[in-house]
Amino acid sequence: MHFNPTEEQAMYRETIARFLDDRYSVAHRQQFLEQRRGYDPENWSALADLGVLSLPIPDGLGGLGGTAAEIAIIQEELGYRLAVEPFSENIVIPAVALQEFDDEGRARTLAAEMQAGTKTVGVALSEGARRFDAAAIACRAKIDGGNITLWGTKHVVSYPEADFLLVSALLANEDAENGLILLLVPAGTDGISTRTYRLIDGTLAADFEFENTRLTSAAMVASGAGAVRAIEGMHDRGARAAVAESLGILRRMFELTTEYTNSRVQFGRPLTGNQVVRHRLAEMLMHYELARSVVAGLCIFPAGTHHAAKLVSAAKVTVAKAFDFIGKQSIQLHGGIGLTDEYELSHHYKRGLALQEMYGNKREHALRLAKLSTS
Repeated sequence: MHFNPTEEQAMYRETIARFLDDRYSVAHRQQFLEQRRGYDPENWSALADLGVLSLPIPDGLGGLGGTAAEIAIIQEELGYRLAVEPFSENIVIPAVALQEFDDEGRARTLAAEMQAGTKTVGVALSEGARRFDAAAIACRAKIDGGNITLWGTKHVVSYPEADFLLVSALLANEDAENGLILLLVPAGTDGISTRTYRLIDGTLAADFEFENTRLTSAAMVASGAGAVRAIEGMHDRGARAAVAESLGILRRMFELTTEYTNSRVQFGRPLTGNQVVRHRLAEMLMHYELARSVVAGLCIFPAGTHHAAKLVSAAKVTVAKAFDFIGKQSIQLHGGIGLTDEYELSHHYKRGLALQEMYGNKREHALRLAKLSTS
């Protein structure tokens, strides 16, 4: 994300970096994770005041309408500093669905609340292995007059303490082409049971069980083609978010490893005095630069095209391969210290592991890329 940045892009990077540097350390991160929502509400409000939460909101709905590159810069810096604020999960990804709301006035109201930091919206799309196939959605809904009844399960919903959930479902007795709907479900609605847990990186997630959950017609966000566009757009934006944040993690892991191997002395000389160590560092840098190039290229092409879909999967695969190599080499070159909770590297590695599984892992995107390349 450093290829000829515009003045605005440089400003975004400097602003978010300065903000996070003043507030984050490994100890602070652990304290934030232990809060009820899994992050610090004061930091969230401060991000709203900076205008960061407005960046992904479409300008037609009162937001800044930031470009893919500008959003990725924020995500990269959040990853670099291991920030736990759900910028991607509660703002960037659900912002895609705002453009598909059947009720524009309602979309505008929610957009204003999101960018002010007063309301958060979670995304409940995942149903185990059913990540990309809308026809395989098991959650069902039934419309009866002015009411909607929802039943089914959604898995691994990040930051489950959100004020609303965007839930995908199929209308009973309908196929995916005609019956796909997207619902906005308020938190605390009767008929929802939640199993909350922590992922490997310490962030909160939950499985939601909808047991004949009754909703009003106001819960309907979009149906048919609009719902398909919203759901596919959120999957696309989620994968883009994962690779952008991973890029910041890769950069920091490489920096930590370079610093450590230059300062750690064994047998009277730094570790980098050994040619094999220098070769490993060079190969780590090569993997990082390749990942950086792919993510930068991804930001050039607008979402929603066949070519952009291929680039998303290519970026997911490339970044996952880079993480596999850089992560393992970083830990090995650090020795035992690399996996301790007291040392920053271990937290980057765990966050990176979680990101590689979000919105499709390496294997799933490799298969998707192969399919897209032959269609």
